[in-house]
Amino acid sequence: MATIDKEPLSFSDSELAGLELPQDDPLVISPIIANFVIARMLVDTGSLADILYLQAYDRLGLPRKHLKPVSTPLTGFTSHSVYPTGIAELDLTVGEALRSVTVRASFTVVDIADPSYNVLIGRPLLNALRAVVSLIHLKMNFSTSRGIGEVIGDQKKARVYYQLSIPRGMSLKEPPRQKRDREGRPPVMKLNQEETSRENDSREGEIEKKGEPHKDL
Repeated sequence: MATIDKEPLSFSDSELAGLELPQDDPLVISPIIANFVIARMLVDTGSLADILYLQAYDRLGLPRKHLKPVSTPLTGFTSHSVYPTGIAELDLTVGEALRSVTVRASFTVVDIADPSYNVLIGRPLLNALRAVVSLIHLKMNFSTSRGIGEVIGDQKKARVYYQLSIPRGMSLKEPPRQKRDREGRPPVMKLNQEETSRENDSREGEIEKKGEPHKDL
């Protein structure tokens, strides 16, 4: 069994180079799941579940009969519940070349219309990976037997995906900073109803099979 490197997992200001700051962008990465590179995986440190959306599961070419049944619903912070399609036990790999880690993941497969992401990983997988996430750096570090591995998010793509996650016809607009009310207070950010453009979400090429031992589509 390989010995995991015990070098401290840390981040520095030098790793902020190339990012547009200040930022509040999500961390979106592209791991390997079941020998496919999966784009649009959201790292959500507040989630108690690891989610694989049914559309992405189907594109992996895996039979639905292999899903393990589950009867417990998922409940979000709005108290809205969704009943999963099942549980998928799949290998997930993060990192590059020798500094990578593979773990067996139990994904809760959920069927929703037009998901903005293919996969969402939460605390269970982050703990299994022994990963440390820095949202200000848009980066995830983890220990391997050959030193510290890292995964860096794509800030530009993360912003596009976030916009796609906003419901159609809704957008967050911040009023001009120079306007104030009669008492001199700055305006409150409002949620406006308006026509918004939504980028074509064909997802073509977002799930790419890798060549042996990971194969390419």
